[in-house]
Amino acid sequence: MVSLSKKLAYSSNQIGLSVLWQAFSAIAVFYYVTVLNVSGTSISIGMIIYGFLNALFNLVAGYVSDRTKTRFGRRIPYILFGSLPFGVLFFFLFNPPAGSTTMLLIYFFTLTFFFDLIYSFIGLNTGALFPEMYQTKKDRYQVSAFQQMFSIIGMIIGIALAKSLGLSLGWGLMAGIFAIIAVISLYVSLYGSFENPAGSKSEPLHSKEATVKTFKNKLFNSYVVANLLIQLTTTMFVSLTAFYTKYVVVLNGTQNSIFLGAVFIVAIPMSFIWAKSGVRLSTVRVAMISSVLYAIISLGFLFADSAVMVIIIGALLGIPVSGFMLSLHVLLSDVVDFDAQQTGRRREGMYYGVNGFIIRIGMSIQYGIMGIFFATSGFDADKEVQVTSALHGFRFLIGGLPVLILLIAYICLKKYQSSEKKLRGANS
Repeated sequence: MVSLSKKLAYSSNQIGLSVLWQAFSAIAVFYYVTVLNVSGTSISIGMIIYGFLNALFNLVAGYVSDRTKTRFGRRIPYILFGSLPFGVLFFFLFNPPAGSTTMLLIYFFTLTFFFDLIYSFIGLNTGALFPEMYQTKKDRYQVSAFQQMFSIIGMIIGIALAKSLGLSLGWGLMAGIFAIIAVISLYVSLYGSFENPAGSKSEPLHSKEATVKTFKNKLFNSYVVANLLIQLTTTMFVSLTAFYTKYVVVLNGTQNSIFLGAVFIVAIPMSFIWAKSGVRLSTVRVAMISSVLYAIISLGFLFADSAVMVIIIGALLGIPVSGFMLSLHVLLSDVVDFDAQQTGRRREGMYYGVNGFIIRIGMSIQYGIMGIFFATSGFDADKEVQVTSALHGFRFLIGGLPVLILLIAYICLKKYQSSEKKLRGANS
C-alpha cells in the first residue's frame, strides 16, 4: 500500500517536466529570433530537421532504459543523475555568451540537443515507473489524476508566465527560477518513486526482437494509432486557437486568456471525476466516451459567433481533454501488463519509447495539414481581415476536422476493446 504522500511526491515530477518543456516550446525560438536576432528561417529549417532526430531519442531512451542494471535500479538513475543537468541546460539556454548570430545558432542547437536528450530520458523513465509502481486500476487512476493536475499547473506556469517574466525580470533570471522549480520537483518525486526488483531480473530482449514484438502487439498497435490521432487533435487545437480568436471570432487579450484558462480550470477537477468513473468503467471506454464528447463539443467552433460562445466551448472541452489525459496514460500501462503476461518481461521503456517516437513523428502531420491550408485557402498574414475561404478553413480545421480524426481514433479504440476482451478471455 503506497501512502498518499508518496503518490503526490511521485506525481510532482510532472511540474518539473511541464514547466521546462512548455517554456522551451513557447519562448526559446522567440527569444533567439527577437531578442538575439538569430535568423528565424535558419532556426525553423534546423528545427524541422531536428524533429526527426528528436523522435529517435525516445527509441534510444526506451531501449537503453529496459537494459539498464544498477544498484539504484533501471529507471531511477536517469531521474537522479539527469535532473540537475536538465535544469542547468535550460538556464544556460537563456544565458548565452556574446557572439555572432552564427555562433548563437550553433549554441542554440547544441544546448537544445542535450536538453531534449535528457528530457527524453527523464520523461520516459518517470513514465515507465508508473505501471511498475501501481498495479491496481484504482491506484492508477488516482495517481494519474494527480499527475494531470501537476502537469496542468506546470503547463500554466511554463506557457503563461515564461514570456512575461522574461520581459519583466530578464530572461536569465526567469530561466533560473524555472530551473530551480523543475529540479526541486523532480528530486521530490524520487521520495515517492520505487522499482520492483523482479522487473529487472529477466534478460532484456535484443533491439530487433524487442521492436518486432512491440509492433506485433495488437493492443499496442490499436492504442498507438488512437493516441496519435487524439494527440494530433489536441495539438492542432492549441496551434489554431491563436488564428481562430484573431480572425474568425475576435477575442481581446483578457478574453483569450479566459478562453484558454477555462480549458485547464475545468480539466483539473474533471480529472478526479474521470478517475472515479474510470474505476467502474473500462479504461478504453473512458477514452471512447472522451472522443465522442470532444467531437460533439468541437462542432461548436463551426457556428460560434461571439466571445461568450467560444469561452463556453473552451470550458466544455476541458471535460474530454481531462478524460484523454487520464485514460491514455492508464491504457499504455495496461498494454505493458498484457505484454508482460505474454513475454515474461517488463518492457515499459520500449513501449514508452516507441509511443513517444510515433507521437513525435506524427506531429509532422499537423504541420503538413496546416501547410496545405495556408497554401490553398487564400490566407494572407499581412491582412487583418481574411477572405471567406480562409475563415471557413479555420472553422473546419478546429471544429470539423477533429470529428473525422476522432472517428478513426474511436474505431481504433473499438478494435483495442475487442482485442482486450479476447486477451482477458484467453488468460482467464
